[in-house]
Amino acid sequence: MPAAVAWAQDGSTPVAAPAPPDISAAAAFVLDVTTGVPLYALNADDPRAPGSTVKIATSLVVVRNADLTDSVLIEQSDLVDTTLYSNMGLVAGDTLTVEQLLYGLMLPSGNDAARALARHVGMGLAGGNGTDVDAATAAFVAAMNALAEDLGLTNTAFVNVAGEDADGQSVSARDLATLAGALLDDPVLAEIVATPAIDLVSVGPLAILYSLANSNALLAEDGVIGVKTGSTEQAGACLVAAKRIGDRNRVISVVLDSGLEYDVNDFQVPESDRRYDDTRALLAAMELDYRWIAPTDEGDVPGLAEELAAWGVTLARGPNIPVTVADVEALRYRLILGPAAEPEAEVGRVLFFVEDRPVGERIVVQV
Repeated sequence: MPAAVAWAQDGSTPVAAPAPPDISAAAAFVLDVTTGVPLYALNADDPRAPGSTVKIATSLVVVRNADLTDSVLIEQSDLVDTTLYSNMGLVAGDTLTVEQLLYGLMLPSGNDAARALARHVGMGLAGGNGTDVDAATAAFVAAMNALAEDLGLTNTAFVNVAGEDADGQSVSARDLATLAGALLDDPVLAEIVATPAIDLVSVGPLAILYSLANSNALLAEDGVIGVKTGSTEQAGACLVAAKRIGDRNRVISVVLDSGLEYDVNDFQVPESDRRYDDTRALLAAMELDYRWIAPTDEGDVPGLAEELAAWGVTLARGPNIPVTVADVEALRYRLILGPAAEPEAEVGRVLFFVEDRPVGERIVVQV
C-alpha cells in the first residue's frame, strides 16, 4: 500500500505515514496533532459514513456561535425514538443550558441534544429564519460545512447534525483527526469529552436529573482524553480517540467501519465491537514503532545541548519530535542563528532531519 502524505504543521516537507498493523477497520489514521506528523494511515482520505463522529463538528459550531449559559427550552421536535437512536433522555418542556446539552451531545451521544442545540443555535445564524425549526437546522448544517471548509477538510460533507446515515454525508479518517484537533484546542469541549460520567440537574422548573455516561470505553485507559464514538448500519463502529504522549504531545487515532455485529434480539446491543481492539492495536504499535525525541534531553540529539550552551542560547518550549525507531540513529540537526539579542528573544531555529528529510524544527531563544 502506498504511504499517505501530509504536511507537518511546522512547515516541513511532506511526511509519509506507514500502513498500520492489521486491524478490522476499513479506514484509519493516527496523527501526532501537536506536531502535525501522521503516524499511520489506511485509506485515510476515503469519504465514509461517519456515524455520530459528526457530533465533533456539531459541538464546534455550537461553542463558536452560542453562550454556554444560554437556556434552551426543549421542544417536542427535539426528541427522538429512544429505541432507535442514542439520546440523553430529554423531556419536552424542560430547560437546560447549552453547556448541559453539550455534555448530553458528547457523552451518551444524544441525538436529542444535537437537535436541540442545532435548533437553538441555528435560529441565530444566517438563514435561520426566526422560529422555523427546519430553517434553523439547515442553517446549522450550513455552518458545519463552512467549518469543514475553514479547516481545509477535503473529503467531508455534512447533511445532518447527529450523524444518522444519509445520502451525501461523509467524512474521511484524516479529516476527523483534524476536527478532533480543533475540538481539543477548545478547553470547554476538551474537558467535556474527557469526562467519564456526570450528573446534571436541568435549570428549568422541572429540575430533572440527567445521569450521563460517556460511551467511549477507552477513557478509563492510561492517557486517553477523548474524543467520540459513532456507529450506524452504514458507518459500522467508529472511534476517534485522543491520548497524551508525555506532557507535550497529543495523538489522535481514528478508526472507521471497524467490525460491528448486533445481537439479533436487540439491535442496540453490540455482540461484537472491534473499534476498541483496533484502537488499542494502533496505540500499542505506535509505542513500539515511534520515539518522541526531547531535543534538549541528554543523549536524544547528540551534541545539540552542548552547542546551544556554547552560543548562549536554548530552545523555546515546544513539542517533542516523533521519529520512527528505525530512524532514531539517523536523526541530525542544523542550528541556524542570527545576531545575539535580549534574553528570551528569538534568535534562530534548529532544524531536525532524518537523512535529507525534515522531521521538525524548534525556535531558539537567547539565554
